[in-house]
Amino acid sequence: MIVKKVLKWLGFVVAGLAVVLCIAVAWVFFASERALNREHEAVAETVAPLSLDPAARTIEIAEGKRLARIVGCTHCHGETLTGDAPLDIPNVARFVAPNVTQIAPHYDDAQLATLIRRGIRRDGKGTLFMPSEMLVHLSDADLAKIIAYVRTVPQSDGITEQTQVRPLGRMIVAMGDFQTGPEAAAPFKSADILVDPADAVSRGRYLVMNACSECHGQDLGGREVAHSPPLTIAKTYSEADFAKLMRDGIALGGRRTELMSPTAVARFSALTPDEVSAMYQFLQARS
Repeated sequence: MIVKKVLKWLGFVVAGLAVVLCIAVAWVFFASERALNREHEAVAETVAPLSLDPAARTIEIAEGKRLARIVGCTHCHGETLTGDAPLDIPNVARFVAPNVTQIAPHYDDAQLATLIRRGIRRDGKGTLFMPSEMLVHLSDADLAKIIAYVRTVPQSDGITEQTQVRPLGRMIVAMGDFQTGPEAAAPFKSADILVDPADAVSRGRYLVMNACSECHGQDLGGREVAHSPPLTIAKTYSEADFAKLMRDGIALGGRRTELMSPTAVARFSALTPDEVSAMYQFLQARS
């Protein structure tokens, strides 16, 4: 008799736990869906007009291609901008960078600028993997060159899958520990870095914030999730060693690192020696 009562109450407990688990799973799913599909008010963005002179325009488009490489467009979306899946974290998410050549024709320049800088799609939904908190700093002129280059890339078939947020990832989103593109970019004004062309430190700050803050954070203090160090580490480098790191991905002691080495080769090798020097001077001047 006692055994039957114990089993009966044990059954109640198990059933109760199962109900609680179902409720928790449902809450995680619906809370994460709401966060991931939230509609955002589009911020009106503008880009600078390109030159009307064909020769000058060709030069500006070529510069846009170089800038697209430096800020990571081709690193994430592929060399032909037809999409890629650059990051797959088991049980968390498979992040997919979509086929830009299929998307760009459906956006005007202002909408593309909003997508890049603010992480807001044409339908008001936010991007999940676009580093808009870094790209928001791009000047109107540089952003215009990148968009002009994107429009020259032939429309082509490519990746068709979408970003998949897995169970652990959904829990992270539901708990508010993940920011979509619009949320990450919200604290910043567009094109907010004024540059003095005659000042290397000023130029260096602009370049660092548009190339390095994605992984090292807006305060350049490093990010644990990316295993990226604070950029005060640059003070331990000579200018020659820093140039080797930025262009070849070779850290002090001849080391190759998991994040910086492939990123430097794929992106920062497109920097000019003058740009690398300016970045070094800015990082040395920081307190």
